[in-house]
Amino acid sequence: MQLVKTSRDNLLRPLQIVSGIVERRHTLPILANLLIRKSGSNVSFLSTDIEIQITTHAECGVGSDSVATTVAARKLLDILRAMPDGDVALSLNDKRMTVQSGKSRFALQTLAAEEFPTVAEAAEFNASVSLPQKTFKHLLAMVHFAMAQQDIRYYLNGMLLVVDGKKVMAVATDGHRLAYCGVELENEATGVGSRQEVIIPR
Repeated sequence: MQLVKTSRDNLLRPLQIVSGIVERRHTLPILANLLIRKSGSNVSFLSTDIEIQITTHAECGVGSDSVATTVAARKLLDILRAMPDGDVALSLNDKRMTVQSGKSRFALQTLAAEEFPTVAEAAEFNASVSLPQKTFKHLLAMVHFAMAQQDIRYYLNGMLLVVDGKKVMAVATDGHRLAYCGVELENEATGVGSRQEVIIPR
């Protein structure tokens, strides 16, 4: 069954994004995989390390059926990087995924999608805030050095993000030093009846 047919670059871009948090060694072997879900032409690629989950989408599906499977993220990425520019097809047959481009053909073992652990998504959000990517990167850059690493006080292993009206603040500490950065938004955050706070894991 053919899942995907598109140009190499169209497939490479979303895979590079989701493969960023995939480690080569895991206590759970399936965490080295990425989850591929196809529903008609829409294909989603999802990876997780249990703490963080990344999902990207691409309109590259073939056929109208819905299919889900998992495959080794790094191996698939390495294969695509080694391939020349041109169309690439991903097909699923029994428990194997075939990657084909021109005369090149590779087979990868898959694991059942049902075994893949996903981070539960919130059913509803108390607040929504929109800010430029550059601004958010600046917030992270100003406080990330003060985040704790593998502290038993797990709440220190991340960044406190505070949304209060038109202000967004980032705070991090490892118990010895503290970093703070605040920025003003052009538009007030929506759905904020009062100050909202969340800890984003390192």
